[in-house]
Amino acid sequence: MTNAVNNSIASESASSLAESVTKCVQRYFAELKGSEPVDLYQFVLEEVETPLFKCVMEHCKYNQSRAALMLGVSRGTLRTKLRHYFDDKYVGSRD
Repeated sequence: MTNAVNNSIASESASSLAESVTKCVQRYFAELKGSEPVDLYQFVLEEVETPLFKCVMEHCKYNQSRAALMLGVSRGTLRTKLRHYFDDKYVGSRD
């Protein structure tokens, strides 16, 4: 694909993702019924990162180097996040 096509697809995806997040956060606020959320930023990050990392790992056939490159993070950061969200499910060990 050309860069123009890739940029167009990324722009549409980002717009759809942004809209989805907006709707979900608004629904979350509506369901709180007067109470104030605590640690909302961390809550949203974990809600988004967990399925993101799972999908990317599956797409990359569990190749951490490829997944880290796709996500734009270092392999060490990826391993730390995987361990945080999935224990050792996606993080191999040398034991």
